[in-house]
Amino acid sequence: MADGDAKQVVEEVKQAEKAAEAAPAEGKKEGGGGKKGKKGKKGGAPGGAKKGEGKNKAEEKVTFSVKKNEDFNEWFEQIIRFAGIMDKRYPVKGMPVFNPYGFAVHNRLMNILEAEWEKLSIEKAQFPLLIPREFFELEGEFAKGFEEEVFWVTHGGLKELDVQLAMRPTSETPMYYMFSQWIRSYRDLPLKVHQTCSVFRHETKQTRPLIRAREIHWNEAHTCYSTEEGAIQDLTDAWKAYDYLIKDCACFTGLILRRPKWDKFPGAEYTDVMDTIMPSGRVLQTVGAHYLGQKFAKSFDIKFLNDKKEHEFVYMTCYGVSTRLTAATLSIHGDDKGLIIPPRLARFQVIIVPIVMKKSDKSTIEKAHEIGALLLKHGIRSKVDDSNQRPGEKFYHWEMKGVPLRVEIGPRDLKNGVVTVVARDGGVEKHTLDFNEDTLPGAVAEELEAVQDRLRATAFAFHESRVKTCMEKEELIDAVANGFVARIPFHSMDEDGEASDKLVHEWTMGEVRGHDAKEAPPPEGTKCIVTQKEAKYWAYGANATEASSLRAEQRVCSLVPPLPPGLKTWENKETLFASRYKS
Repeated sequence: MADGDAKQVVEEVKQAEKAAEAAPAEGKKEGGGGKKGKKGKKGGAPGGAKKGEGKNKAEEKVTFSVKKNEDFNEWFEQIIRFAGIMDKRYPVKGMPVFNPYGFAVHNRLMNILEAEWEKLSIEKAQFPLLIPREFFELEGEFAKGFEEEVFWVTHGGLKELDVQLAMRPTSETPMYYMFSQWIRSYRDLPLKVHQTCSVFRHETKQTRPLIRAREIHWNEAHTCYSTEEGAIQDLTDAWKAYDYLIKDCACFTGLILRRPKWDKFPGAEYTDVMDTIMPSGRVLQTVGAHYLGQKFAKSFDIKFLNDKKEHEFVYMTCYGVSTRLTAATLSIHGDDKGLIIPPRLARFQVIIVPIVMKKSDKSTIEKAHEIGALLLKHGIRSKVDDSNQRPGEKFYHWEMKGVPLRVEIGPRDLKNGVVTVVARDGGVEKHTLDFNEDTLPGAVAEELEAVQDRLRATAFAFHESRVKTCMEKEELIDAVANGFVARIPFHSMDEDGEASDKLVHEWTMGEVRGHDAKEAPPPEGTKCIVTQKEAKYWAYGANATEASSLRAEQRVCSLVPPLPPGLKTWENKETLFASRYKS
């Protein structure tokens, strides 16, 4: 947009900024309605004009202006709503509706991941939602207390079912039952499948969009191998795919940690996760990957006939990501104006805003649509905002929604054969590009890749700045209290370390999240920060964004049925299997 075209827009932007600064945090949402609440929780987005101030629609426009670093939780709740990511008004707790704009981001993450699985010959499948109750009994030894989190189907129409059916809380049970049917010989291996689906858990704690829900959207992969080496290599390959998805496409990173024995996936030999440091200083588990060994194979009788005509149990892995990955992506890159979505994930990579000074000016709008069509032709997701809103309102709206690049075109731009480009991340000054059909798509693509690179560099720098080595108790307490992940010398990741973890929790309200399996141990003579014993690990302690230990986040889908009257414990597996329950 040429300088001569900008006067009106600049004035509108200044007026909107003044309105945002002057409005109280508990201002009403646009259109009225809702009770007043602290910092706008029950009203509209913080900032904006008060209800009834003037008759001009633009003066009543709500603008987003929550300080992310001052109140991240409020920022997250508000931006999820006002940027059109999710709508919490659906009348079932923990089951918000994915708006099309938000689902586009999440779905793009899943599509990229599915393409990576295809490269690794992990085939896409779809397993049933409903699981017979007795299937769970096969896994009773691996997890306890899961029954409270399962949604049960007890009736078909008005008729009570003979067998209770669970809505899948995770998919080990139906998948591994079918694996036992499919695998007969070493020629059937490896078996590698994944599915993108929803799982359901009766979460009784406070729910939160994308982070803690009763319906969880995720992708899970499960594999079987004839050797332990093959299964472990499978996990290595999976982490390379996750690295590409998260570091290259979502533009952030995290700590890859091996969970302590007391907090690993209950049926696993070991569990590795990615813990991402959120803007609040708390961590959020964004990936879970598990080496299962042969434990599940023995429970589900998944065997194969080897080349020596002998039966062996398979070696298994599983790994997955959920909407928590989406939550981390939106949270890490956003700012006080709203979202900043990495270009590879954005629903719209470019928003084109024609600056029309007169209603009769059709040539500017036509040129905007011409540019939009040109970019779409070259694979760049673009949208023309030719609505009747003022340019300043459009700028605020699309900044809040996090579109990576804005292209403006006004009458003088049109005359000079240029377009004005504004990057949402603010990494470069506003500048112009020549409007040339041969060069503009390539130039815009380079601008988008530059945004991608800057977001990644900023997120990586934030991550590095939030990890602090602590050698003394007081340093640990101070670090966790101030939103750091504490790297501490620790004596054991086996069961004997759990008591020390509890002390860490007493001191900090955080927990030992695990250790980096590739990291060298502390120098000889280094003492554990808790016990003063010889330190064998660098452990990482932090507060969790939610109570997101593995047992809650991605546990084995296991149920032990209720005990019959007079029986204090299941005496053996035969007693367990002999019991059959009707709803």
